[in-house]
Amino acid sequence: MTDPVHIPDGSPDLQHWDDDRHGSVTYRILVDADGGPSRGLVQGIAYLEPGDRENMHTHDIPETIHVLEGSGEARLQGNSLPLAPGDTLFVPAGAPHAWSAAEAEGLTLLFTFPTDRFAEVAYHFDAAA
Repeated sequence: MTDPVHIPDGSPDLQHWDDDRHGSVTYRILVDADGGPSRGLVQGIAYLEPGDRENMHTHDIPETIHVLEGSGEARLQGNSLPLAPGDTLFVPAGAPHAWSAAEAEGLTLLFTFPTDRFAEVAYHFDAAA
């Protein structure tokens, strides 16, 4: 049996993508078997500054996102959807998707993958472009 774990606010450390391939996203992996006991669940928070984006990509496994703060847009299989606090999206495995923050405010997303480790989540940016 896996023991409960408390993850204090502000931990673990932030990570960042900022390049032409990925876009510009700061994120924190909260639940991950590499950082503590976890089985079948990875969860994190993505922070997009005003106007920032995570470029179009796919994964081999599904993903959910839940908007915590801010506003922006999701591009999901050719559709553009507005994002606002409280919105949740389910992204099937293999579905091309991207996120962008509104120019006037940032966007904070809670994301979840059904796997043990974030390192196991394959991001395919080139195939989705």
